[in-house]
Amino acid sequence: MSHPIIERHLERKAVRPLYLFYGDEEFLMERALARLEEGLKDQWGEAPVRVQREAPVRVMRKAQEEALPEAQEKALPEFLAESREASLWGPGQLLVLRRLALNAAALKAINDYLDHPAPRAWVVLLAEGVKARDWAKHPVWSRLSREEAAVGFYRLKEAELFQWLTQEARSLGKTLTLAAAQRLVEIVGDNLAELSQELEKLALYAGEEKSLTPSLVNQLTTHSRTYNIFALLDALGEPGPQKRLTALGDLLDLGEKEPKILATLAGHLRKLIRLKEGGGGLNLTQWHQRKVAEQAKRFSAASLRAHLFLLHHVDLQLKTSAGSPRLWLEWALLKMGPG
Repeated sequence: MSHPIIERHLERKAVRPLYLFYGDEEFLMERALARLEEGLKDQWGEAPVRVQREAPVRVMRKAQEEALPEAQEKALPEFLAESREASLWGPGQLLVLRRLALNAAALKAINDYLDHPAPRAWVVLLAEGVKARDWAKHPVWSRLSREEAAVGFYRLKEAELFQWLTQEARSLGKTLTLAAAQRLVEIVGDNLAELSQELEKLALYAGEEKSLTPSLVNQLTTHSRTYNIFALLDALGEPGPQKRLTALGDLLDLGEKEPKILATLAGHLRKLIRLKEGGGGLNLTQWHQRKVAEQAKRFSAASLRAHLFLLHHVDLQLKTSAGSPRLWLEWALLKMGPG
């Protein structure tokens, strides 16, 4: 199951010539895109030729940044023009444009295309991060919504997340208990891509066993990098260093690299600092927000900034000294308790 709109269109053989995928859950976008491609193959007997592009993105150099709006304005019409280059007798084209910066010019180009869509071509525009409320009153957005061509993908709330995991397990031939789903989210977090990956491993690990239980979740996830990075972040709020050092050792034993661990720790500290300062722009799910908020209570803003400065010092040492990266990380974690 991908998205109810996409499933309905495939079932009725009524796939739209153009879809605008928008929202903040890219994993679900990718799944719907894969399902659409699979459905078109089933419908037409062979897979469409996939054409994939990325819209121009904002760059740092001033001259390039000034030229960006014009580049973006040209990018979409040029991309849509590619849909008319395919042979009428071929399998057709599935054209995918990622990172679309939605604006009035883009909506005009979409509207013009919908007036005269190319035959045997299906266009999917991925506007990651776009919110429907920002464009709800625009006539082209209204047209897309009316024609079921604007398809939203949103972060799942906690109850929806457990339901989604249950459905995912069922598609793998397994039954996931609510307690097991809760434990999986507690250990892995709410990233759908990581949850899907861990659930697939869990189903394989279970073998012939049909029911996936909290015990099975615990047995498997303790051997994953995802679990151990969350264990390390959780251990920052513990008064003693033992759990932090143990989680670090487990991560390194599993092959995680010191710079990545350092970057993850620094990113987590920045979230805690921003939450202490008001939490603006964190863009966290309800589950993650609650988790971070609980940990933030154990730190003062001053101690968090001191810990972040400490990590910057370690980063400099990793880049400039010949010392052991593991020892530098252990040294930092010994000092990074709550307070």
